[in-house]
Amino acid sequence: MNLFLLTQPDAFYLPKLIDRFVEEKPGTTQIVGASVLEGEIALENVPDYLRLMGVRGTVLNGLDFARHKALDIIDRSVGLNGLYSVRGALQAHDIPEHTPENVNDPSFLRELDRRDVDLVISIACPQIVREDLLAHLTEGVINIHGALLPKYRGKLPSFWVLANGEKKTGVTVHYMNEELDDGPIIVQREVSIEPDDTLHSLVLRSKVKHGAPTLAEAVRQIMAGDVDLRDNDEEEATYFSFPTAGAIQRFQERGRKIR
Repeated sequence: MNLFLLTQPDAFYLPKLIDRFVEEKPGTTQIVGASVLEGEIALENVPDYLRLMGVRGTVLNGLDFARHKALDIIDRSVGLNGLYSVRGALQAHDIPEHTPENVNDPSFLRELDRRDVDLVISIACPQIVREDLLAHLTEGVINIHGALLPKYRGKLPSFWVLANGEKKTGVTVHYMNEELDDGPIIVQREVSIEPDDTLHSLVLRSKVKHGAPTLAEAVRQIMAGDVDLRDNDEEEATYFSFPTAGAIQRFQERGRKIR
């Protein structure tokens, strides 16, 4: 079965998730391409992250990102196959990139046909996937989300579970439709929240450590035609966007940190 990834640039989490998924996916599958689409790393989002992390946290995070970017340039130029960027992770596994302006464009669907793609996997895809793409492939489009759907749909679920004092979170792999984090659930895995968890440690443990094998298990079930779908019940759903000032205060009052 041929797979194609839809993702976005990242230095800290997605390269590790992709790397682990490549190692754990069924050996009879092949990732024949990936799109790295413009996402959350943009200058216009700096004010949001200043509110979330404060000046000191934003500067430190920016410096760490710059360090990763410099290491990535060095790493990719000499072929060390490091994990400092999404594109570095793709290069490390010889996954070719094909990034369109819009994943719903008919020319992109033709490119998927040219590569004989059976299943598209969204790993933080920043674009809305429309019906033409959803219905185009033999096995459809699936997404990995860093929470136990139908709860905590939307942005930064790991932040929100910490701000709300939850004792557990998890990852969900589900079929996509045109609605946000909707579609039938294929596999879920619970992850306990530890007293000393930061946002950084929780994302690493949930979406990376547990997310990669959960995604691999979903692909196995789809290959075997043995998917036991569960309802992603709209009536039980909760939705979250970028953290408000009140949510950031709750997060801090619970003793939580970004890193």
